[in-house]
Amino acid sequence: MVQYSDSNKVKSLKIAVYFLAALLLSKCEMSSNKSGVGDLVEIDISKKYPEKEMLIQDLGNVEYIPLETNKNTLMRSRARIVHVSDYYIIASNTTDGDVFIFDGKGKSKFSFNREGRSGTEYNILSSIAFDEKAKEIFIFDRTSANPKFLVYAEDGEFKRSFTSPSSFTPKDMFNFDDETLLVYDDYGLLLSGNRYSKKPYMLLSKKDGSIVDTLGIHLPVRLSNRVLIDFEKDGQTYSTTLNLIMLNNCSYGINFLIADMSSDTIYRLTPKKLLQPMIVRKPPIQSTEPKMVITSELITDDFILLTKGVLDFELAKRTMQFQTVKLMYEFKTGQLNEYKLLNKDYESSKIDFRETITPENTGIILLDVAELFETDEAGKIKGELKQLLKSLNEEDNPILMKIKF
Repeated sequence: MVQYSDSNKVKSLKIAVYFLAALLLSKCEMSSNKSGVGDLVEIDISKKYPEKEMLIQDLGNVEYIPLETNKNTLMRSRARIVHVSDYYIIASNTTDGDVFIFDGKGKSKFSFNREGRSGTEYNILSSIAFDEKAKEIFIFDRTSANPKFLVYAEDGEFKRSFTSPSSFTPKDMFNFDDETLLVYDDYGLLLSGNRYSKKPYMLLSKKDGSIVDTLGIHLPVRLSNRVLIDFEKDGQTYSTTLNLIMLNNCSYGINFLIADMSSDTIYRLTPKKLLQPMIVRKPPIQSTEPKMVITSELITDDFILLTKGVLDFELAKRTMQFQTVKLMYEFKTGQLNEYKLLNKDYESSKIDFRETITPENTGIILLDVAELFETDEAGKIKGELKQLLKSLNEEDNPILMKIKF
């Protein structure tokens, strides 16, 4: 049995008081920090907010990275960037089946196209993800008789393949961790009878495609962002699909942001598979008619960029476009504004971020070189971008505009 002297009792009491004060101080600091990126925020998307016009250069450091052009690396206008880091830039032409691998400065490393009908090839490059650690490229082919995943080395060498779960179509696919891919199931959204999955976000094994985990995002009603439009040309009737372009997911360094347009909540997904609510919208989506939806375009430590869209299909058929509004929520001030981002080097540019794996506090935009030359003739290209154009040709690959916030 241990006995304490009076001096020891006083010392123990002082220590207890010190830790209690430190704990209370910590709680006060946590409760006063209500505007951080980790706190739950409620926003009203039914209101009209003042517009805020900003230069992208005032928000972050801009770097222009020309993607090297050679006979084996020729990107088309519909090319998409799927992964950006300090060491890699991965791009693809999904319509052509091309995959391009650059280093972090835009120098071409590899390129390949494995379209074909053999067991080591894909019919159509439907979705793509890159595992930088393992240097593996995952491609999903949704068009074959048995939809499957194919895995290639960065130089295009075939490594393995596996079939996808039944009744499953990953519209988006991201590298999540060493063992799994994060996928978004798009199957059945255009079919009648609500045959879609009500839990569309899941983690698939990189080895065999089995479902390792299903995220707890339950969507009893999932909305489609597509409408079929008939039009006449030269006396003939044609049909086309009009899409409301909205992003479901984006990365935030090691975390993911999941902003499904059919959900009232935007979540953060951590590397430990914790699903944390970040933003709740009001009014609830099912109470609006026509449906008002929101998704996220970019998140940083200081702000989140959102897109609000109105699913008015009849109006879209008449105008050939959906109504959208860009919103910026600032975590520190709690301000919500409509926003317009400008580039001081490129007067007529439209700054739209796309769903891409990027480092924390980083956004990317692809700039078409042919458009830049055309705009330069009108005197609207300036500064560093104008100097860069002097070393390029109109047929060259796009320039990657990388913004570090």
